[in-house]
Amino acid sequence: MKIKFPLLAALLILTGMSLAFAGAPVKTMVVRQNPVPQAAADPDKNVKDILFKLVRQDEYLDEALERLDSEKPPSAKELSSLSLNLKHVTASLGQASALNKREFSGIQPESRLSRYTNAIFSYSRKLHKKTARIGALVAQLSARNKKASMRDAVGLKKGKKGGKKIAQLLAGQKAARMLAVDARKLRAASRDLNATSKWLYIASR
Repeated sequence: MKIKFPLLAALLILTGMSLAFAGAPVKTMVVRQNPVPQAAADPDKNVKDILFKLVRQDEYLDEALERLDSEKPPSAKELSSLSLNLKHVTASLGQASALNKREFSGIQPESRLSRYTNAIFSYSRKLHKKTARIGALVAQLSARNKKASMRDAVGLKKGKKGGKKIAQLLAGQKAARMLAVDARKLRAASRDLNATSKWLYIASR
């Protein structure tokens, strides 16, 4: 069967176009996206962090004061727990003092940061008063603990019933001594914080 010329020509044209499209490179569409704008850094972040740290330590000191003010004498375990809390607060106050010194080197007079540095100084004074109160309570507690230990020790020697065991007495005495040491370190850290906060505030006014 013979194929007519026009039909044959059309088939040849279609075949050539298919081959041409097959060999052509495929172009991919590139969609341009505008870069997402980055949030501007907060210039007040450092002083805000210091203030937030002091607020947290104020809460911890309130908890320590509540436990020390309790009418029920704390056990050796409770005294050890208090010591750990005071160690934590002492370390945090030391960090805040270091941050104060770092900010002091770059702060400008009449800075807008003065409202934050004023709050930092105010909290530092507040913490300083609380550490003094904690020191006084720990001293009273140590005196009572020593007196009670001597009384219980006499009871043990006389063979009286109800006297604490020697191991408990020693544990209580050790815990009270450690708490007194940690209270003194806390007081020193608070003194340093108060000084650095004061100078930071003065520099920013």
